[in-house]
Amino acid sequence: MKNVFKLKNVSRISLDKHGDWVQFFIATDRRDQLQRASSIALLPESFLVSGERREQGIIASKKDGYGFLKCVEREPKIFFRYCEVLDVDREINVNDEVEFTVVQDSTLSFNAYSRQSAIRIQHLPPGTVQFEIVQERNVTGVVSKEAPNSWLPRSPTKIISNNQNQECGTISYQINGIKKTINYYAKDCDPKCAPHVGDKVEFSVCQVKRNKEIIALDIIILKSQNQHFNSTKNGITNQPVCQGFIAALKDGFGFIEAMSHNREVFFRFCNYEGDSDTLELGMEVEYVVGGKASSGSCISAEMVRTLPAGTINLGVTIGDDILEGKVVRPLRSVNPDQNEYAGLIKTNAEDENGAEYEFGITSLANKRELLQVKDSVQFQVDSNGRAANVVAIRKKRKATVDAIKGAFGFLAYEVDDGKKLFYHTSEVKDGVQLQQGDTVEFVLMYNHRTGKSSACNVTKVSPEKEQRPERLVSRLRTISLEDGGPKLTVARQPRGPDGTKGFATDMRMPRIAGVLVE
Repeated sequence: MKNVFKLKNVSRISLDKHGDWVQFFIATDRRDQLQRASSIALLPESFLVSGERREQGIIASKKDGYGFLKCVEREPKIFFRYCEVLDVDREINVNDEVEFTVVQDSTLSFNAYSRQSAIRIQHLPPGTVQFEIVQERNVTGVVSKEAPNSWLPRSPTKIISNNQNQECGTISYQINGIKKTINYYAKDCDPKCAPHVGDKVEFSVCQVKRNKEIIALDIIILKSQNQHFNSTKNGITNQPVCQGFIAALKDGFGFIEAMSHNREVFFRFCNYEGDSDTLELGMEVEYVVGGKASSGSCISAEMVRTLPAGTINLGVTIGDDILEGKVVRPLRSVNPDQNEYAGLIKTNAEDENGAEYEFGITSLANKRELLQVKDSVQFQVDSNGRAANVVAIRKKRKATVDAIKGAFGFLAYEVDDGKKLFYHTSEVKDGVQLQQGDTVEFVLMYNHRTGKSSACNVTKVSPEKEQRPERLVSRLRTISLEDGGPKLTVARQPRGPDGTKGFATDMRMPRIAGVLVE
């Protein structure tokens, strides 16, 4: 039987307060025949009469039994425990929209912010939580200052808590004949096609709830100044078409290895004719050469499009001999400080006069491999005297998954002053969905560009059958049947009244407790 009542004086941890409206089952205890309330669930009406201040946010990260919420009206993230989620049957995921109450948590002692925790957490329908208030829509303007988008890939361990820690860009626009400017941030733009100085854009004027800052969101490029300049003045359509291979992919841009294998060409994702999410290292592409990149260090590519695999004929043959050596110079995509683009491998020799062979992205058997200096490799040599089919020989390490945060995961393996080693989900072999507690094997990599270590070639390890501890096995071997103490002796195997191994219902006979039936 299911009933709904308004209960007074209900006391149950932080889920039920005095005067809460709850839903419950009435259960009768078989031991004493008393009725009790069970499966108590809090009803939404409780928040209307409790007077508590409810806040909204999303689940920013989760770990084993706890997580952190990103709040609409607060800068710091709020700690919460899984047991505070009201819907106990629902799976907790990152980016879930929730409503909660913030209280002081006396069990935590990290700092003033950490002492606050969220309780009575209730899930909300998607699209309910809004971090900004839209004041005007479909406003047009021109980018007067470009928001710097770092060439370094975003690190999962570096969380920027507010926009004041980031350098902003500026958009100039007019409303009712009055010239105005508004700030925008690179993190709020599409990384595949970030706006640049001179671009005509459409945006929404919004106010951030937590700090009342006015910023531009929902930025759409209406007309790119760079594309217009290249197509009309440089005659880009008359430029020769070049071919190459995708050598590196970053946030919103990448590099193409030229056919000469000795230089790279810069390109932005907005100049790629297709979905940039489908780009992979080593892909064959064609492009036309534009002007200098914004850094001025290399030329840029326009009208980039992928080619079917095997379209580019390198015209080389690969020898049968397999050589061993060590990397003495990585690719420039790994170490941006070096002048040469191509990497260099030196064969193993008893003296120091081993042969040297250059390699590029096309030389790697695994295009995602980030070869470092002193890495041991096996390779072959092609007819042009370059290394081919380069395979790294690295030590495999083992650890367990400690936490998962969006596209990144963290392992119970400490590096860089006690920080947890992270990995990107694209590094997981066969696209396996890892969970907290899974055991994995990986290769430890250090990226000179970011200055951080990460796990690559992550492989889930199948759980082995749990073995008894050796000390228990040894103990069982030494136990003698002659030892003192109670013993259990099997007089006969179980058998039913009809001679079968089971007991039919109609064959059971009542007996007096404590009296054996002959």
